[in-house]
Amino acid sequence: MGALRNLSERCQKILNLLMRSYDYISLREIAEKVSVSRRSVYYDICSINDCLDSYKLPILKIVRGKGILISEDDKIKIEAFNDNAEENKNYVFLPSERVKIIVCYIIHSKTPIYVEQLIEACQVSRNTIFNDIRILMKQLHEYNVELTYAPKIGYKIEGDIVHVRALYFLFFDALRPLLENGMLSFFNQKEIYIYYERLLKVTTELHMDYVEGNLFSLAALLPIMKDSNEELHFPGLKENKIYASREFQFLQKYFPELRKVEQIYLSLHLLGSRLSISTDKIFEDKSDQSIYGIVKTLVTEFEKIACVYFENRDELERALFIHIRSSMYRLRYGIQLGNPMREDIVREYSNLFNITKTVSQYLERMIGLPITDSEVAYLTLHFGAFLKIAEKKNPKLRILIVCVNGVSTGNMLKHEIERLLPDAEIVGLVSAIDIMQIQDKCDLIISTARIRSIIPVITVHPVLTNEDRRYILNHSLIQNHWQGGLSDRLFDSIKKFVNKSDYDNLRKEINKCLHGSIYANDIEENEHKGLLEFLTPNKIAITEDTMNWMDAVYFAGEILIREGSILEKYLDSIISQTTYYGTYMFINSEVMLAHAKPQDGVNRLDLSMTIFKNPVFFAENRNAKIILVLSAEDNERHLGIMNDIWKIAQNEKFADLLSKAEDHDEAVNILKELLK
Repeated sequence: MGALRNLSERCQKILNLLMRSYDYISLREIAEKVSVSRRSVYYDICSINDCLDSYKLPILKIVRGKGILISEDDKIKIEAFNDNAEENKNYVFLPSERVKIIVCYIIHSKTPIYVEQLIEACQVSRNTIFNDIRILMKQLHEYNVELTYAPKIGYKIEGDIVHVRALYFLFFDALRPLLENGMLSFFNQKEIYIYYERLLKVTTELHMDYVEGNLFSLAALLPIMKDSNEELHFPGLKENKIYASREFQFLQKYFPELRKVEQIYLSLHLLGSRLSISTDKIFEDKSDQSIYGIVKTLVTEFEKIACVYFENRDELERALFIHIRSSMYRLRYGIQLGNPMREDIVREYSNLFNITKTVSQYLERMIGLPITDSEVAYLTLHFGAFLKIAEKKNPKLRILIVCVNGVSTGNMLKHEIERLLPDAEIVGLVSAIDIMQIQDKCDLIISTARIRSIIPVITVHPVLTNEDRRYILNHSLIQNHWQGGLSDRLFDSIKKFVNKSDYDNLRKEINKCLHGSIYANDIEENEHKGLLEFLTPNKIAITEDTMNWMDAVYFAGEILIREGSILEKYLDSIISQTTYYGTYMFINSEVMLAHAKPQDGVNRLDLSMTIFKNPVFFAENRNAKIILVLSAEDNERHLGIMNDIWKIAQNEKFADLLSKAEDHDEAVNILKELLK
């Protein structure tokens, strides 16, 4: 937040939380959100107030019994102060930023770097720099490089040159806002922009879209590449194929001063950053056909493991084909090491990420390359963007989504907004540079970058946090539309149970109940219930009866029929699918996860488990000791259950363990142990 980033990261998080809230937040709620004690929150509030007061800004006031609320006028004053570019001279880098600055400064510099230069670049004390270096040395092990020091050489980042550059590429992207605000003096910003313009000419001639941030980071790499004499090695690279690529040919035209090996390196980056591919070139060679076969298998495995059905499967397969085809270059040659949004994706979509990670094991075996968590995070966004959501009714609020973080991130953000605001109409998904004359196209903009517009703008993180969701839902424009639409839907649902003479009173009562803000309880996207929350005593059965497989499925499913969670036709569909397709619902030779589509008779999300003391014989040498019956009402809310099931499935003996249980409590205790 501009100069106010002098605050610690935790203080900034608290201030951002308060700036986005439209209602009072208690100290207890703040403590829960930042995972500290209430006493620590109190001290942090004091630190924030000291900072605000030093800049003659309104301080935070704690109201007994309510908490803290920043008025709209005070928010405007704080935002205006942060938008003042003149205050950049007071900026203090965050610890996480300093670590990245140290790495990029050392790699980028053409002269030796000593601690004095690092102190000047980061504007901190000698002790702070040494502490940052200790933190950095631990982090570098993850990337197979190390920080070294010699008296006449200074600090160096040592390791495979391709990995060193990949680290620079990853860290520089996070520093770009600081560079653009003139706070990183050791970079030659003019030189970087000259290279950036030349890269844009290449991409224009290629008629290809690329991840926007990647091009600028490549421009920052070019001064290093131009002066480098180091050898670059790409094991297994078919150079003739690279030479024949249009990327290489245009790079030779626009960057003739680079050594051929550097032109190859730059070509691999462009090939690995493609966002699109023309339809007539979707199968340029046999390897592309092979990748498409891999993609189809990957989607099938995801549907099986997550118990979902992709309605727009062709679109998903195409998006994954383009992504995996490009990512092969990154995976095979290590030119890019990470995903700057990995931690956010793992945190916000933990169940979806874990299931995608399980699916990625199949991808590893098929392509013969390790799949990093960073790559799994990208795949998570692709799968998540195509999960089915409730159909929209009577679109009212027109929303334009602005995302500068790539296709997969943009599609996932669009999916999140559609799920969060099912009655809104998403009129487009664009990058910031595409915004022109939009006042006639939308009523609201949701953007991952700060932009100025005559249309109201909500700025969010590329990967939505719960704070982002609250911020969106509590926006006055959305509240007005949300409450109006919900009021009409509730009235239409309830009016058939009352006399027409009471219609006016009914509408008044509904509006009265809906008055006020939408709170966190309305947001359940990332709080999926797990397996144990569904397997209550009445949903676990243990039987010693001998049955054929059809009777066993009906016996196991009868539990959910009694609960009202499914209709009988749901079990008919499971029987039909098993008869036609075989035993694909088995997660191993002894456990069946019986399920069908939501439209086949699902009333609500639920799960039952039946333990058969006498295993039930199916075809293909499957003998079910356990049958789980899952009823999923959509493609998302059951992912917490699936995540738990696949955790348990990692233990090959879990069916044997459960088959020995004599009652519900014993079965639950076994499950708890397996989930630890």
